[in-house]
Amino acid sequence: MVQYLARLDATRATADKNNILMTIRVFLRFLCAHTLLQDNREEYWMAFVKARSVRHAKIPSVYSREEVERLIRAIDRGNPQGKRDYTIILLAARYGLRVSDIVGLRHCHLDWTHNRIVLLQQKTGKKVEFPLSEEVGHAIIEYLKFGRPAVNDPYIFLTAMAPYGKLSPAGVHRAITDYMRQADIGFQERKHGPHALRQSLASNLLRLNTPMPAISEILGHAQTETTRSYLRVDLTQLMQCALDVPCVPASFYDNLYA
Repeated sequence: MVQYLARLDATRATADKNNILMTIRVFLRFLCAHTLLQDNREEYWMAFVKARSVRHAKIPSVYSREEVERLIRAIDRGNPQGKRDYTIILLAARYGLRVSDIVGLRHCHLDWTHNRIVLLQQKTGKKVEFPLSEEVGHAIIEYLKFGRPAVNDPYIFLTAMAPYGKLSPAGVHRAITDYMRQADIGFQERKHGPHALRQSLASNLLRLNTPMPAISEILGHAQTETTRSYLRVDLTQLMQCALDVPCVPASFYDNLYA
């Protein structure tokens, strides 16, 4: 059994291997149920024969500050949809808001008295608060006054065509992809949705030596460890962690094949 499992690991893709292991587990349960093995403890065999997949950490897809600004400049703000998309992309690029929080943004989340956005993140339930910058504030006002359909709906961002309703995450993703093409930003090897803008904000803040707890607070992460995943794309910081390679004396090579 051990040799067979080792051969599976060496010769089969993960999906094929797991399908075979599932069949083996069903057969072992049958054998244990009918006491046909020397050791009929089902929990023993289930622990022994299980999927052995290895999860590799993914490298976040990020865009430079210059690319993000090109994306923003590519938006035509002369029409209602452009005003909406400009505001949405600003919220993702400047505040790192998740797409679920952007499409779920409601009028009650805008505290105009104190110039801030206050909401509970849909993913974590954590309360986050952002100062309403002049850039973002003007974009929201312009969309509400001259771009948003005049319908009674609690959500800020609505579809551009009737029947008007809450904008979907897929709609935001399509819009960002279209503007990236217009801005001639290469994204064939990178993800290109709203989450990539969130990751880019974190990466660019790291390059500005922003403390990790501050970035975690901006992104609304419950734990700083979650934010550390963005370190994988900060080559400047990673290079500072590299250790000097010690010099090897010439005598080492003289005796290497002795």
